[in-house]
Parts: sequence; C-alpha cells; structure tokens
Amino acid sequence: MNEQRCACEHCSCTVGENAVMREGKAYCCEACASGHRGGEPCRMGNCTCAKAERPGQSQ
Repeated sequence: MNEQRCACEHCSCTVGENAVMREGKAYCCEACASGHRGGEPCRMGNCTCAKAERPGQSQ
C-alpha cells in the first residue's frame, strides 16, 4: 500500500485508506483537515502539528 504524508502543513503523519479528504487533499484526521480550528490535537499523540498551526496557543 502506498502511504502519503498528511496534507496538514506541519503534520508528519501518513494517511492511508481511511484518510479524511478535503478539497482533493488527504489528511490523517478531522482535526488536521479543519486546520485545528478549535485547537484539537492531531490523532497521533506525539505529533505537534496542532501547536505549530496555532503558535500562540498552549496546551
């Protein structure tokens, strides 16, 4: 299976057959697909893309 990187700019996760699709791009989870609008974390606990997307936020 060919895995590709999540389309979230700061995410390092890969997406597979269960990718969340938005505007022709594949994301690893709904939080990444929505741009972490509500500060939701990435589905992978060790990924810090949500913090990078919202630099003024702390968790």
